[in-house]
Amino acid sequence: MKGKPNLDNFLAGGAAAAAERPTSGTSGVESASVLVSQRRTKSIRIDPALDLFLKEEAFRRTMASGKRVSESDLIEEALVGHFKIQEK
Repeated sequence: MKGKPNLDNFLAGGAAAAAERPTSGTSGVESASVLVSQRRTKSIRIDPALDLFLKEEAFRRTMASGKRVSESDLIEEALVGHFKIQEK
């Protein structure tokens, strides 16, 4: 029989997160740069016309480049341009 789940272990990610944690020999700066480069999930609601535009544009760019372009890539590109964020 399983014991009661531990919330702290769940929030820390459990065994999967422990395997991904850097060893004590790495510096905090290296691990911070890894976290910055990870993508985050956002759930948003958009107009159906924008949704269709995103799908079509992602498909068009994928066909033109031969490399997959996702809707997320297009949204990120638009936000970077809108907020004038310099990419790494």
